[in-house]
Amino acid sequence: MPSTSAPCPWEHIEPDGSNLTIEDFLSVHIVRIATHLKRVPVPYTKGIGLTLPQWRLLSAIAHHQSMPMKELAKASATDRALVSRTVKELLEQKLLSTASMNTGDRSLTCSITPKGEKLVNTAMPLARMLHARILLSLDTEDRVKLYEILQKLQTTLCIDENTEESK
Repeated sequence: MPSTSAPCPWEHIEPDGSNLTIEDFLSVHIVRIATHLKRVPVPYTKGIGLTLPQWRLLSAIAHHQSMPMKELAKASATDRALVSRTVKELLEQKLLSTASMNTGDRSLTCSITPKGEKLVNTAMPLARMLHARILLSLDTEDRVKLYEILQKLQTTLCIDENTEESK
């Protein structure tokens, strides 16, 4: 585990990034953290018989009660193909239902069923506790700053993503 007292390689960054090593890339740090965070849901997803993608979608839909299928990928941080397969699995388990958004429209809205809501309500207390434990490893000031930084990075990356799409 990296020492928190090591000098910060990001204190002085050349505009062309020439002084950054692969270990200094933000993506390397984020992927490492994400890899470990993917293990956090295991106790509550296995306890209710869901995979991580199923839990992400089901809990996102439960939070909103219903959601257009085309918004699920963004809301659950999951790619569209996986969303489609996962929705199908959740429909088969009768944890979700779908309906056409408008008559004759091929767009679907996903809604949580009572059975799906019961599963989410069973798992959510443990999910909240485990995530709170991680966040509480930081003091209040660091949590607030981390949240602000993550918001800023998401905004920057979305702007860059939109710029790339328009080229």
